[in-house]
Amino acid sequence: MSGLMGMLAGASRALDAQRFGLDVVGQNMANVNTDGYSKRVAEFASVPPTDRWSAGGGVEIVGARSMRDRIIDRRFREETSAERREYAISEQLGIVEVALGESGASLDDKLDDFFDAFTTLADTPTAATARQEVILQGQSLASAFRDMASRLTAAQRDTDFQVRGGVEQVNSIAERIASLNAALSGTSATSPEGHHLRDEVNRALESLSEWVNVQAVEREGGGFDVALANGSPLVVGDSTYPLGVTDVPPSGLAAITAGGVAVTTSVTGGRLGGLIDVRDRAIPDYLTRLDEMAYAVATEVNTLHQAGFDLAGNPGVAFFQPMGPAGAAMAIGVNPTLTATGGELLVAASSSATAVGDNGMARQLAGLREAKILAGGTATASESWARLVYRVGRDKQAADDAQGTREEITRQLRNLQDSVSGVSLDEEAADLVRFQRAYEANARFFSTIDQTLDTLLNMV
Repeated sequence: MSGLMGMLAGASRALDAQRFGLDVVGQNMANVNTDGYSKRVAEFASVPPTDRWSAGGGVEIVGARSMRDRIIDRRFREETSAERREYAISEQLGIVEVALGESGASLDDKLDDFFDAFTTLADTPTAATARQEVILQGQSLASAFRDMASRLTAAQRDTDFQVRGGVEQVNSIAERIASLNAALSGTSATSPEGHHLRDEVNRALESLSEWVNVQAVEREGGGFDVALANGSPLVVGDSTYPLGVTDVPPSGLAAITAGGVAVTTSVTGGRLGGLIDVRDRAIPDYLTRLDEMAYAVATEVNTLHQAGFDLAGNPGVAFFQPMGPAGAAMAIGVNPTLTATGGELLVAASSSATAVGDNGMARQLAGLREAKILAGGTATASESWARLVYRVGRDKQAADDAQGTREEITRQLRNLQDSVSGVSLDEEAADLVRFQRAYEANARFFSTIDQTLDTLLNMV
């Protein structure tokens, strides 16, 4: 009888095991559309026999295993970080493109109007209206330079604002990972709550990778220790080491710190890395090129204007206010002496002090339109502007291309992840039938043993 009782206990355990398998399948099917959910697999182990007369004790439930491939997960995070970087660069450069304006209706148009005014002055060198138009177009050109510099600076400031917000996001996600690490420390690898928490921490780590490139080391009890690419810790166990932000003079732009040490240059991946690249490399480069244009135009115009003579035969004054190369686009402005009442009389159209109606200097100033005054004597002012517009467009296109490539890689890696961790309804349906049939078979076995015990008891 003891053998039959053991068989009955074994059949009971078998029924419970198949019930557990059905439970796992049901959980998988319920979460087929749950983001970040990893497929569970029921794991069983056979119960060894207790003596030589026993075939075995049946089956016991070991637990449920969460299906994940650590290598694929790590590669996915790396590529996600790279793809988000290129996306951020493309997004911000799209804003810069809009700030530059349309071809023929932006700074290039103001340059043409300015030199056109000198052409008109060359035709009527003594006309007050032509002289006044030169001053007005000079003011319009200077205003266009300042406005363009302001737009680029505003784009840089907006990007800096997003950098600051990105640091807050990184710190928030790091706190989430630390709290999940703490919760995981009290769970087993096969417990349902442990699986749920591991899914949560993996999803949080993927979110963190969207913002910044990180190194993640899986802990023995589950969870991750996370650090920046340079090794500065963000999360160790249940402790966080938040990033800080400090204003850097004189620009006031944000520098990222970790433990009081500047780590801005170490943040090269993720959305935060892309924002920093645009803020600290791309936009300053565009501003420098704009400054070079403004300084070259102002310097060349001043040189010629001061070499000419005004309507009274006096040497010409500087047309634009004196300024240095740095920040020239923001500082450029017409000499207040010319904009004052009667200032049009000081416009130097003549190349001779004695020939009042001479237009030699006006023609030379108009000729600056075609003068190679930029890029080492290889580009006119208009060509230099076209090169700047082209560079912004090229940089954005390069970011678009890189983002597209990275997006395809992440898509393929996500497919690989899904092949390991994703739930397939076809597979689950097959497992559902398998566990159902096993449950039915074990139920019949249990019934047979029960009937055999009844027969034995009746005999006794």
